[in-house]
Amino acid sequence: MENTKMESCVAACETCVEACETCATENKGMAGMENCTELCNTCKDACNELITASKNNADNLDELCKKCEEACTACATECEKHTDMEQCMKCADACRKCASACKAMLA
Repeated sequence: MENTKMESCVAACETCVEACETCATENKGMAGMENCTELCNTCKDACNELITASKNNADNLDELCKKCEEACTACATECEKHTDMEQCMKCADACRKCASACKAMLA
């Protein structure tokens, strides 16, 4: 994997982690937001796992990139349903960018 692609992916993951944390925190306990909160936490975990693995030059980066891309896409799709909630829109945007960066890593 190219270093510039990896650096871009890690940066996108870091931004995504922050957006997911904010979204999950602000939506916690709100009626109808359980799935959104769960997907934000799953996405955040996948991003953090990829960030850690990249710093350790892990052998399974491709697998983790795919997992992260899938988690980000699922989270973005859910967050986009809540157009009236700013934190969800910001999270969806960060997740889409992160999924795109992960996809570029796999290309």
